[in-house]
Amino acid sequence: MDKLQELINTLSEDDKREFRVFINRQKSKKQRKDLDLFELINNQFLTIEIQKKLYNKPNKVAYHTLRKRLLKHLTDFIVLKQIDDDTTAISSIAGLISLATYLFKNQRDDFGWRTLKKAEQTALENEHYELLNNIYHIQIEESDSEFSPDINQIYKKWKRNKKLVDENETANIAYNFIKKELNTIRIRGEDKDLEKIVEDLLKKYGLNDLVIKRPQILYKVLDLTRKVLLSKKDFYSLEPYIIKTYKKLEKAHGFSKRDHFYKINILYMIAHILYRNRKFKASNIYLELMNEAMEEYNNSYYQQFYPKLVMLQAANFTYLNQNEKSIIILDSIDKKELKKMTIINQFNIKINLSVYYFNQQLYKKSNYILQTLNHSDNWFEKKMGIEWVLKKNLIEIILQYELGNVDIVLNRIRAFETSYSELFNHPLYKRVSLFIKTIKITLDTPEIMQNKVFIDEVKDTLVRQDSDHEDLQAMAFYAWLKAKMMRLNYYEVLLDIANTKYE
Repeated sequence: MDKLQELINTLSEDDKREFRVFINRQKSKKQRKDLDLFELINNQFLTIEIQKKLYNKPNKVAYHTLRKRLLKHLTDFIVLKQIDDDTTAISSIAGLISLATYLFKNQRDDFGWRTLKKAEQTALENEHYELLNNIYHIQIEESDSEFSPDINQIYKKWKRNKKLVDENETANIAYNFIKKELNTIRIRGEDKDLEKIVEDLLKKYGLNDLVIKRPQILYKVLDLTRKVLLSKKDFYSLEPYIIKTYKKLEKAHGFSKRDHFYKINILYMIAHILYRNRKFKASNIYLELMNEAMEEYNNSYYQQFYPKLVMLQAANFTYLNQNEKSIIILDSIDKKELKKMTIINQFNIKINLSVYYFNQQLYKKSNYILQTLNHSDNWFEKKMGIEWVLKKNLIEIILQYELGNVDIVLNRIRAFETSYSELFNHPLYKRVSLFIKTIKITLDTPEIMQNKVFIDEVKDTLVRQDSDHEDLQAMAFYAWLKAKMMRLNYYEVLLDIANTKYE
């Protein structure tokens, strides 16, 4: 693929709209060929066609010059957007360092030193030791200024910080080795003692003491471990380990202001794993702690974590027999606030709200929301992941079933089976295929739903024997089938299954 085309493809539709405004920020030209080029590449015209449209006939020299100009605009736009979207202090510190360097270059030493000291303070507060290393190097270079502190003081700070830089580098390298080993475990599907694995790896790479002192490193290891276990649908191994580790860190060192981001993240991890393990009240308790943490330090991380908080709150309330409350939580999100959220959060909120309306048998409202997810499965797969797409397809199929649209159900099933036939051979997704086949059988012979042999067969094939360890989302689909077979209310069956063991 053309590299410029590849870069443009990384932009969302909102980003593309912003870029069009950005490229027109200088009103020096009425007609912008660089913007014309952007539109032609965005619409996937071939190179020859683009040159003809721009110059009437192929002109390689002018075309490549124009490409370079467009690339520069795109680079400037993406860099500025990254700075604007950066919720950490990195961009701010880097900007102060650049400003200080500029001021020293132009003999504005007093202003330069004040700027550099501000950069140093911000970097210290946020534990950005690599940037501090850069700051101390500049301070040493400019130490002959009348506004400079004593060079020996700067050197001592540099030496103390260098130790932390080395620790960070060691931790990052070790983290990637740990990542590789845990991913190997995930790929092989090995079933081992998680706590022992992680502790052995931390000891092997000399991080066992460092993780308790440095929440940032602990968070990275926990997040990686969580992803490995979620990919295996193993929610139960993670719960005791993550809670024990969090409490150990809180007791030993606590969380400072600079560690606050990691504290909120770890609290969310705990709340989420408790939810997946069907401990809904306990999950809400940790969400309350998370909300309190979000409100600290002038709500500095509130907007960033708000979508995760409300989605998990709504999910918990659904399984606590308060589905109406779940709808109110998500439906009352202001449209302007929703647009500020990431695409991933927007779509997750929509699909969850659709499910909660389905629980209330408000099928038309549920369907209306799903209709707003108007992108192809390929597009969603790139943005949201394959598991999200599978879940969305299954929801659409059972929703159309409830609406009585048999032809639509059959068409969706055919498309679904064609697109994901290879995936259904994977052990994790085999039950999805069985679920779809079961729906097809019930469409052909509706009376079979009350046949005891059929009911027993469904239970044997779709329900795991270790019901305590069943995936909560898999339960929801089985609950729908069970409700149909037993002629019961789906939501009541869902609550019964989620809060007890399978019958």
